[in-house]
Amino acid sequence: MALSTLDLDDYPVVVAIDFGTTFSGCAYAYIPPDKVEKVPKLISEWPNQTMYYAKTPTASLYKKTRGGYEMAAWGCNSKLKKGVQKSEYIQLYKFKTHLDEKAKLPPWTSPITVPDAIADYLKAFHDYAAGEIEQQLGKRFTRESFRYCLTVPAMWSDKAKDIMRRAAIQAGLIRESDKPDRLMLVSEPEAAALYCERSCKEYDLKHGDRFLICDAGGGTVDLIVYDISESTEGRQLSEVTKGHGATCGSMLIDMNFGNLLIKKFTKQGAKIRDGIIPNLVDKFAYGLKPHFNGIEDLHLELPWNSFFEDIEDPGAIGIDEDTMSFTAAELKEVVFDPVVSEVLELIQGQLDKSKNCSAIFMVGGFGSSNYLLDRVRRAYGDVVRTISAPNRPEIAVVFGAVYAGLNPRKVTARATRRCYDGLMCRNRFSTFVKRGQLIKVDECVTHMYTLTNQGADECGGYKVSIYAIDGDPPRYVTNLRESAYILIPSPFTTASLAGSRVYCILKFYFGLNEILVEATVQGQTYITRLQFDNDSRANPLRRILFHDTREH
Repeated sequence: MALSTLDLDDYPVVVAIDFGTTFSGCAYAYIPPDKVEKVPKLISEWPNQTMYYAKTPTASLYKKTRGGYEMAAWGCNSKLKKGVQKSEYIQLYKFKTHLDEKAKLPPWTSPITVPDAIADYLKAFHDYAAGEIEQQLGKRFTRESFRYCLTVPAMWSDKAKDIMRRAAIQAGLIRESDKPDRLMLVSEPEAAALYCERSCKEYDLKHGDRFLICDAGGGTVDLIVYDISESTEGRQLSEVTKGHGATCGSMLIDMNFGNLLIKKFTKQGAKIRDGIIPNLVDKFAYGLKPHFNGIEDLHLELPWNSFFEDIEDPGAIGIDEDTMSFTAAELKEVVFDPVVSEVLELIQGQLDKSKNCSAIFMVGGFGSSNYLLDRVRRAYGDVVRTISAPNRPEIAVVFGAVYAGLNPRKVTARATRRCYDGLMCRNRFSTFVKRGQLIKVDECVTHMYTLTNQGADECGGYKVSIYAIDGDPPRYVTNLRESAYILIPSPFTTASLAGSRVYCILKFYFGLNEILVEATVQGQTYITRLQFDNDSRANPLRRILFHDTREH
């Protein structure tokens, strides 16, 4: 068996959804049947043939009902209006960050779970976007003709990706019975790389050159280095480094600014009323933050409110009538630099692993920051000849996701983020790939084992346990939690002799941004996309007892 391939005849409309921490966006492309064979060439002529819908806040508003809570609004309409009884509503935002298992965040306390919050938002977002697309395309196409590309951070675990896929099914983007490749999970920096790749000639990047993508968004910052190879088949990209990142996006700058406001107001004896700080932080985030250059002071317009009458000495904290001023020096020290320094460390980490990098492309909403771009140029301008933000960096990920859907094998190789193992014999590993190993797209890693009939205690099936490990595997699986599994019905009958054996061929397909596992026993094939179990110990099927046939 080979991985299923993109069939534009079945799904001629490719819809990309950039589900972000603070904002989400959508783009799509339609390929006429007579142009399917020319897709790679057509991509160079985009974005004229790609429709894009402006980003909307990734936020939801729930109203309390007798049965629990129901979504009342989403996006721009999710803010509570004045006079509304707040106790009847719950506002949710930045819930995407809670899928990052390494992020240092306060516990999630909402009665709406994170997967449900994501699914509800995706459903509302998709219903609106799909309706707009159907209206644009006319009656010829419905959403049944759509194929989806959903973006995810490169640093996410397989478990987090699996939650996103399940949320997309719950939201109605696809059905569980659909072909798996109707929904493609696309790494955010990879999507950005495909967008930037179109500018290679402009920046004099050619065969053998390497470029780093720094996708800096509201919540996460993801980075990967790519190598360019050119042949008669066109330009291809392959990963050079194992992408990594951190939750150090621009939302942390907003938090720092909010804390600065609280410190200033409290110092002057002001009683901070509900809603004042979030309102001012929003004004800063949308009106001032993108234009900060590290040199000029910023001036924040204040709403008229009796709150400001409580301030003992307005001038001491920069307030003059209806304006509050902040010096460039204090903004750098307290608000911007703590976050920017983390981004610079991430870039340094990638450059240390990949020598001779020719370019750094800054993309994403935070990536378009003038101050961040200037800091990156000052830090690495002597070792990297080109440091730039492409045209409209805020749409790089969503447009690149469309390109990925049209040409999913543009990136020919990826570095594995983790070590993947199957259980070879009781409590022992059988390693399939090591962390950082370069795996080509559609590469299949195969091991052969034997299954042994255990006799009267045979429980009716086998369970192949899969482990994803950050680092080298220990010798035994003791105290490790399995990441996923694949179930195999017992190939033995009651008449089979104890000790009899059959072959099992286990294959890992590291095709795109998810992993397909396939087990073949006596001509029967069992397939899964690393589905995660909340408590694997509750499963009655015992783990498979592998005997590596290469040892016999």
